Amino acid sequence: MRTLILMRHAKAVRPHEAPSDRARGLTGRGRREASASGAAMEDAGLKPQLALISTAQRTRETAEHGLANFALESQFEDALYHATSEGIWDAFSASDAESVVIVGHNPGMHELAALLIRQAHEGSKMARQFESGFPTSAFAAFEIRGDLLHAAGPRLVAAWKPERRGDD
Repeated sequence: MRTLILMRHAKAVRPHEAPSDRARGLTGRGRREASASGAAMEDAGLKPQLALISTAQRTRETAEHGLANFALESQFEDALYHATSEGIWDAFSASDAESVVIVGHNPGMHELAALLIRQAHEGSKMARQFESGFPTSAFAAFEIRGDLLHAAGPRLVAAWKPERRGDD
């Protein structure tokens, strides 16, 4: 059984504040929430061995702040920049690590998390929240059985999203 941790990049600067979409870095809130997300992964007992990270600046910084306490190998994958759910799944499937964290973007991250939650028949409040949306800095971790996306037999083992007030 393998573990797949889906982690969405943290809050980034607005598009007009960077020379390109790929160059958008994190805000102060984004850096704080990325660190909090990593701490929540540790608290949940997750131990990723491999990080597959989109090449965008915001995903690189999210990994830097959120995964700093883990001893893991990191690989930057251009194919993860705005990847579809199938592309994200393919990156996970192609890796050999027992526990993989993928730092990427919506809508692919949300679509894959929602699909895995539906396959797991998970009805918890957190699962329902992730099925309807995948906020910045959030992660969802799944135990995966099998190799094919539609026969994966997943189980949601941990999830976290930042607390937000008002229009944050």
